Amino acid sequence: MEIRERILDKTFELMSRLGVSSVTMDTIAQQCGISKRTLYEQFTDKRTLLQTVLHRLYVQRSLSFSRAIHSAPNKLEAMLSMYFITKEYVATVSEVFINDIERLYPEIQLECREREKLYLHELTRLIEEGQQEGVFRRGFKAAIAATSFTQQMRTVKPSIGQYPEGTTVIEVLDTQFINFMRGIASDKGIKIIDKVLNDHGIKP
Repeated sequence: MEIRERILDKTFELMSRLGVSSVTMDTIAQQCGISKRTLYEQFTDKRTLLQTVLHRLYVQRSLSFSRAIHSAPNKLEAMLSMYFITKEYVATVSEVFINDIERLYPEIQLECREREKLYLHELTRLIEEGQQEGVFRRGFKAAIAATSFTQQMRTVKPSIGQYPEGTTVIEVLDTQFINFMRGIASDKGIKIIDKVLNDHGIKP
């Protein structure tokens, strides 16, 4: 693995767990087994490093989403695949990481919000096309459903303490996502959901 990629991997691993403010350039260099000088030769400052980490993450997820959409037999299964790609990321990223970006780097937070708009637009399009395919019910606005769902998912991490003791983020994500998909699915779509969830070992 090239040193630049190793730095990006380690930076995301540390920051997503500990937060941005708790991870220094010194720490990153030590954890990567390189000198601080080598680190600064690759990234001029912490802000640039964070931006690169988040941009690479966006590109990776976009490519994964694109493959999922083009390989799925219908838009419902495409959305299921996208969820499986996303949920592990959501579960592993700490709330302090998100809060640090919002507090310390508002311009980077704005970039993240713009990317979220692109995801929302894609989700809306998938639901609309799924309605045409017959896997989603007609009679509701896809944009409203997509927006409502993304807003709901955004509250999972901050509110995890309100759930019964021992509840994991993954359990909450699965429950909310399954309920959302069942709510917009047609009879045909519900059968597909049950099969896919069973294949992934998730109880409907």
